[in-house]
Amino acid sequence: MELGRNDACHCGSGKKYKKCHLEKDESENRKAREKAALNIAKVAAAAEPEKKEGAHAKHDDKGGFFTKVAGKMGFARGGQVRRAPPQAQKKGGS
Repeated sequence: MELGRNDACHCGSGKKYKKCHLEKDESENRKAREKAALNIAKVAAAAEPEKKEGAHAKHDDKGGFFTKVAGKMGFARGGQVRRAPPQAQKKGGS
């Protein structure tokens, strides 16, 4: 059975739960949730193999297919980003 905020406190003090033990119980629950989340993160980190850096690191391209396609499409080339040429301005104005 769940205790409501306005019910009598479980400790028998005669006060409402919200005025007596609500804050203490919530902080204990919060600490337990944080500890569980930390344990889950540790387990997940231990289960995953080390990841390589970069967008296509799992392919480990080094000048292969992805580099050629990226160069043809105008993406990053040698650490530099190819940008579109500036728009030509219209001559003669209104």
